[in-house]
Amino acid sequence: MHAPILPPARHRPPPEPAGPRDPPIPVRPAASREQGVGQRSPSVHRNPGVFTADMCACHRCAAAASSPPSIVQRVSQPLIAAHRGANEFLPEHSLAAFRQAIVEGADAFEFDIRLTADGHLVLHHDRTIKRTSDGKGAVADLTLAQLREYNFAHRFPHCAGNPEAERIPTLEDLFGLVVDSGKHIRLLIEAKHPCKFGPRLELRLWETLRRWPGLDVTVMSFSRAALKTWRGLDSDTPLVWIFEYPFRRPPEGVQVLSSRVDYIDSTPDFVERSHEAGYEVYTWTVNDADTAHRMAGLEVDLIFTDRPAAIRQTLTG
Repeated sequence: MHAPILPPARHRPPPEPAGPRDPPIPVRPAASREQGVGQRSPSVHRNPGVFTADMCACHRCAAAASSPPSIVQRVSQPLIAAHRGANEFLPEHSLAAFRQAIVEGADAFEFDIRLTADGHLVLHHDRTIKRTSDGKGAVADLTLAQLREYNFAHRFPHCAGNPEAERIPTLEDLFGLVVDSGKHIRLLIEAKHPCKFGPRLELRLWETLRRWPGLDVTVMSFSRAALKTWRGLDSDTPLVWIFEYPFRRPPEGVQVLSSRVDYIDSTPDFVERSHEAGYEVYTWTVNDADTAHRMAGLEVDLIFTDRPAAIRQTLTG
């Protein structure tokens, strides 16, 4: 039995004696750990349909619907995920930032989704649009038409006149960009909670994905309830539990644990112990060479970065 993964004492009060409320991390199938040492592994994907070759079909198969997906393939370096797009010089979550991430060769896109007042899924991190636009108000209280009245590139004067930078995109806008690119790009979708719509967010995501078969999708959330809701809708999609500090055991049915770089740094055996228990580990946000090399040295499976090309060059050059 593997020992529980716990943060250092300075991050939390001394743990209670081991008992039914503090079980070890449940061990996932460890077959993937036998495929090599010092290599990282992407999750399998949800694939309800198959694209033709010119639409970037992903040929890796999901696990049987009766069981959660398992880790099936390993790569020599951490995968590079564009964190809200390649947003070092472009508005976060804009189509312009994701288009730039394609140019920079990102393996994956990481992004947040929220539900508008009239039921559209849009890409946005914060609850309100005050930080990211020249408007104000909560995404959940505004219609898509109202959101489209605001400029989400107001802090980027060089983007003036570029609708892909200025306009908040819908989830399906991004799906269209990915399909049109002809590239295989993993989509790491974070369901943002708490929100006033509760599980309707996951339901709308599930409904949307049914219209876009063949995309390589992973669902992520801090919310245990959201992950449980998703697993009730779909048994195949890989799930990522995002946490600030781990507590108790990971939610049932997840394949990946994801936390901040500072947590990984302060708990250097976390990655190894997670791998031994059958989980992948993703970390955010890696924007400098030293951090990228540390995370690669710890065998983190995927890193989120605002600078995909620079970080890839750091790791491969």
